[in-house]
Amino acid sequence: MTGSSAETSPFYLRVTCFLLSIALLLCGLYWAQAILIPVLAAMLLAFLVLPLVGKLQRWRLPNWLAALLGVLAVLAVGIALFGFLSWQILSFSGDMPMMQSALEQKGSHISTYIEQQFNVSRETQSEWLRKKRDTFIDEGANSAMNIFTATGAAVAGLALIPFFMFFMLLYREKFKKSIEFLAPESHEKVLEVIRKIAQVSQQYLQGMLLVILILSVLNSIGFLFLGLKYAVLLAFIAGVLNIIPYVGVMIGSLIPVAIALVTKESPMYAVGAFGVCMFVQFLENNFITPKIVGSSVNLNPLSSLLALLMGGLIWGLPGMVFAIPMAGIFKVICDNVEKLRLYGFLLGEEAPAQIRKLKYARGTFGKKVKVQQAAETYPKN
Repeated sequence: MTGSSAETSPFYLRVTCFLLSIALLLCGLYWAQAILIPVLAAMLLAFLVLPLVGKLQRWRLPNWLAALLGVLAVLAVGIALFGFLSWQILSFSGDMPMMQSALEQKGSHISTYIEQQFNVSRETQSEWLRKKRDTFIDEGANSAMNIFTATGAAVAGLALIPFFMFFMLLYREKFKKSIEFLAPESHEKVLEVIRKIAQVSQQYLQGMLLVILILSVLNSIGFLFLGLKYAVLLAFIAGVLNIIPYVGVMIGSLIPVAIALVTKESPMYAVGAFGVCMFVQFLENNFITPKIVGSSVNLNPLSSLLALLMGGLIWGLPGMVFAIPMAGIFKVICDNVEKLRLYGFLLGEEAPAQIRKLKYARGTFGKKVKVQQAAETYPKN
């Protein structure tokens, strides 16, 4: 269909085609998640180590060796992190009998309180708990089978990430040449957009890694001051869960509170753990993330929330992790494509500081809409 015929098509037909395209795209993302998730993870990690690979090449290392060393650097960090978590989890599992005994003791106190305050006998409480336990076991068995099946696919996907990374780094010049062949007249513009995407990805990932480290240290100090067991492990889990906006913060706060309730006699320790999480989260929201991550993705809260919900709906937990950086990449594309700048403006955190003129841009359905646009280079990244 030519551009003139598309503009003269009925409005309902254009809307139908647009909605159908969105539906097909979402279906494709859902059904191809087994291959797309490791590819996207490899792409983001490749962007992260790209400066290191470029520096190694400037030191006269062969392209394949520089790419291999970049992948090995990521693997070394991953293996060290896995070893640390394994050590902490083994220590945690060694104290499980003690925690179970403490949990039973606290449950007995709670049962006595319920019997005295609400006149519900222990037998009735035990019967209710038994039914809930049986239901939980039945559901847990089904969930375990699903997790076992999903774990195999996840492990296979994780094993593919280093290979995807290596080949992306190795053949990046070939990718650049292919763009020149596909778009000989506008390849410089396309390469500029790709460079901006790489820059956004690097800034976001580096910033998030530094934020996780700072949050882990701050939470560790607070939990150690309270005398909580597994303080470093709990602090690291809370820091990592911060990657998932809104939801991760809540889950990361509940875990240390639950551990404090089980391992400490006074409930004030749980209140203190919650206070530590809230204080650190206040610092993260108002000082740490704005200074470190800054405006690398430059998404407003509504866009971030919608991206998070859409990512979770399509890909589950991995989708929630990838939602913000992918939305930021989509915004970079919108900002640098004339007909999509309106959507980049809507996704952004705020309007440009200086708006010099009004300009007409074509909307999604071919209708001209008046939008505010900064002169010449809006938006600047």
